[in-house]
Amino acid sequence: MLLWRRKTRQLMLAAVIGAVVTAAVFTVWMSMRTHRYAVQSAETRRALEAEIARLKEASEQKYIRGWAPSRPLPAGHLIRGEDVAPVEFPAQTAPADLLISKDKVVGKTVKLRLSANTLLTEALLNEEEPTSADLRYREMGFIQLPGTLGNQDTVDVRIQFPTGQDYILLAKKRVISLADGVVTMTLNEAEILSLSSAIVDAYLHKASIYALLYVEPGLQAKAVPTYPANDAVLQLIRKDPNIVHQAEQALNRSARAGLEADLAGMSAQSAAEFAGLQASGPGAGAKPAGDDQQFEMRPLE
Repeated sequence: MLLWRRKTRQLMLAAVIGAVVTAAVFTVWMSMRTHRYAVQSAETRRALEAEIARLKEASEQKYIRGWAPSRPLPAGHLIRGEDVAPVEFPAQTAPADLLISKDKVVGKTVKLRLSANTLLTEALLNEEEPTSADLRYREMGFIQLPGTLGNQDTVDVRIQFPTGQDYILLAKKRVISLADGVVTMTLNEAEILSLSSAIVDAYLHKASIYALLYVEPGLQAKAVPTYPANDAVLQLIRKDPNIVHQAEQALNRSARAGLEADLAGMSAQSAAEFAGLQASGPGAGAKPAGDDQQFEMRPLE
């Protein structure tokens, strides 16, 4: 009986000790878990507070209006009212040369090819020269044109004599239209007279009048015309104004003869391949030149 009581006390003592140890371990585990949860809760609370503050600041920040192309614009394009649309963006991201007024955008030309929604700044645009009273459209079919020439391209028109002398006749002229080898540009009175002299010069001395494309017309400075109008030619023009027309017709025939010779030299297979390339869509894969300035903007409703 005594032995049984002693064993019972030992078992009870062991049970009590086990319970105490278990309780201590559980208490330590719960304490660590509670601490970890408190730390995580504090971090989550701080993150939420920071996000709330950021959203509040974003909702309260000032937005200003700018202008951006509503569609891709090629280099040298003269901006019209329908080419641009208003956009809003955060004031703190506004560049120093931002164009806020539409009047300061319309009527200017694009320096580089721009994609749609590119924020317009002064650095991206050129001021269009005011239209002078003597400015006129001039169609010319006697100029030897680059094969890649297209509408709105910018060229220098030059004259080259058989002696090798080469002069700039018309500087930085924009192609208004191009059809069947006939190019249309705008010329002032001085340029018209200089061109008339060059036409007669080319007719009398077998010179050639040709055009060269600008690579980046928005970034390249205008060349200085170097062709000296011939006094003898100008006197001849005064005596016989029809000489300009006759010379131009002769140059037109010469340019057309060269074109016909080139066309005659093209095989039927080459013509078919060229037609296939045209049908597949010219300009595919073209990408903007230069780095456009992109901003987070939203179109106005």
